[in-house]
Amino acid sequence: MAEISVERKRGSMLPWLLGLVLLALVVLGLASALLHHPVAPLHRSGAAAADTQWDNIPPKLRQYA
Repeated sequence: MAEISVERKRGSMLPWLLGLVLLALVVLGLASALLHHPVAPLHRSGAAAADTQWDNIPPKLRQYA
């Protein structure tokens, strides 16, 4: 009977490292998207406030010309 030699082939770690880096980037991207809160200006004055109007009329009752 013939003897069959079985040896483990040493695989590269590069696909594992690239996969972990990609997974980390996806997790960071999702966390950044979910935790991003836009910062609203605290106070507008001068020219920035000139174009601002406060309208108490509900949107259903507004008429647009």
